[in-house]
This record gives sequence, structure tokens and C-alpha cells, in this order.
Amino acid sequence: MADKTDSNNGFQKLFIDVKDFVDLKIDYLQVGLVEKLTRLVAKLLISITSVIIVMAILFYLLFALAYALAPTLGFIASYAIIAGIFFLILVIVLVFRKELIVNPLLKLMVDLFYDETKNLKNDEDDAETL
Repeated sequence: MADKTDSNNGFQKLFIDVKDFVDLKIDYLQVGLVEKLTRLVAKLLISITSVIIVMAILFYLLFALAYALAPTLGFIASYAIIAGIFFLILVIVLVFRKELIVNPLLKLMVDLFYDETKNLKNDEDDAETL
């Protein structure tokens, strides 16, 4: 009879330990997810802000070019040239969208969410060299 209660207590203790382990693992995953999402949002905000600032700079520089060309070509022709430059930029972005947008975004996501896999691989490589 004493053996059954000891084994029941052992199983209960094991069950409680496993439950605590799973709870801790879930908490660890949540903290990791929050950290990664925070880094992702920060990088996206910096990227969006940078793109907006570059677009504003380009906008004003191209209007300055339009006003510089206006005395020789006229306002209509100079604004048409500026529209052509914007169209050319659009075509370049569309043609090279994979290299300019998709690949950097994919690399960012892989670096952000799979850095633990790289760390595990580096640890395994270090263990093999020993």
C-alpha cells in the first residue's frame, strides 16, 4: 500500500514538474516573440521614415530641376521631363522589385525569426571541432 502512494506522489510530482516546464517554455516563447516583433516594428518604422524622407528630398530636387529647366524649355516641358523621371523611377522599382523589396524583406524576416537556428548550428559546429 505504501508503494502505491509513493508512486502516486512521484507521478504527481512529475506531472507538476512537466506542467511547470511547459509553462516556462511558453513564457520563454512569448518573450522571444515580443522581442522579435519589437525589433521588426522598429526596423519597419525606420525604413518607412527613411523612404518618406528620401521621397521628399527627391520631390524637392526634381521641382528645383523643373524650375531650372523652365527658362530654356518652358514650364510645361520641364514638368513633363520631371514626370518622365518619376515614371522611369517607377519602372525601375517595378522591374527590380525582387532585388529592391522582396529579397531585403525576406532576409530581414529570416535573420529576425531564425537567429536561434543559426546559434544552434554554430554551437553544433563548435562541438564538432572539439
